[in-house]
Amino acid sequence: MTAKIGSEGASDHYAFHPDANRAAIVAERVRGGLADSLTAVLQSLARSDGAAPEALIARVRAGPVSPAVFGAYTELVETIFADDLVGAAVIADDLVRPGFGARDGMRIVTLTDSDLGLGQAARYRRLLDSDPEVGAGLQPLQGPAFVDAAARVREALALLDKGAPEIAGELRELVNEIALVGTTDEAYFGGASSFQLWGALFLRLEPDATRVDIAEALAHEAAHALLFGFGLGRPLVENPDDERYASPLRVDIRPMDGVLHATYVVARMHYTVTRLLASGRLTAAESAAAAEARDRHTRHYRDGARVIERHARWTPAGQAAFDSTESYMAVALETISSPPSTRL
Repeated sequence: MTAKIGSEGASDHYAFHPDANRAAIVAERVRGGLADSLTAVLQSLARSDGAAPEALIARVRAGPVSPAVFGAYTELVETIFADDLVGAAVIADDLVRPGFGARDGMRIVTLTDSDLGLGQAARYRRLLDSDPEVGAGLQPLQGPAFVDAAARVREALALLDKGAPEIAGELRELVNEIALVGTTDEAYFGGASSFQLWGALFLRLEPDATRVDIAEALAHEAAHALLFGFGLGRPLVENPDDERYASPLRVDIRPMDGVLHATYVVARMHYTVTRLLASGRLTAAESAAAAEARDRHTRHYRDGARVIERHARWTPAGQAAFDSTESYMAVALETISSPPSTRL
């Protein structure tokens, strides 16, 4: 499948509602960009005794690959810019190693080389966030802790499959590794995603997190991956990063692109709990908690939308994505606030 998004299909491409087919197109475009860049970089480093990159490029274009490929590419470019050609050659040789980055289906993993590949745990930690302390504070889950966390994630995925299958379908097109982690300190970490490790989703589960909480977290991080894909790793606004604003999910002020991401994923969590509430698959206690979460997401969305409407300077992709989000929330809030109809 070769995807083309022109002016006629732009509004559909950036539509708010989850769509596995659209997610597959986004993923194909992201991999295509990676393949083009890898081709140019690896050819520039080609040595007479080096392995040819054709098999790797074909693998990237053909279908999902490990986030390790994105991570290795990022470090390769950084190493070249640092004029470390010896280090670049080592990374390049690793990339073109037979089978590197091959992936078949979504996996639940933790931060160990045995799960991710030799040297990958350290790479994942480093590239997870622009703040190096975030990755440094993460630890793998061991033994029974990992088994329990993985089982809880599978329960949440099963709930999404039944109660919000469009979210589940999109998730599986955008994410191929769910990395379950713990922390070494008391700093809060709930989850994260990074375009430098596109396809990886990081989660830390609270002991009392329910399957609805985890389903929301999965939808949250998948929405980040979608937005990264919309912009092909570039911001969806033109505001520079040194402009900082209040964000609905963070106590610290954030760049406008971060505010847009937070506001969009809040709307996606609103969508998720709304669909689960309507599915009839929640217990009474889960329904009560989900209704409270929906109200909380509504407040957070309004907080973020006010900041965005006042200060965002849009790219076309960002404008289209936000306009569709606004339309969803307007209809959703009108539906919730409207009294049930009666017949006389």
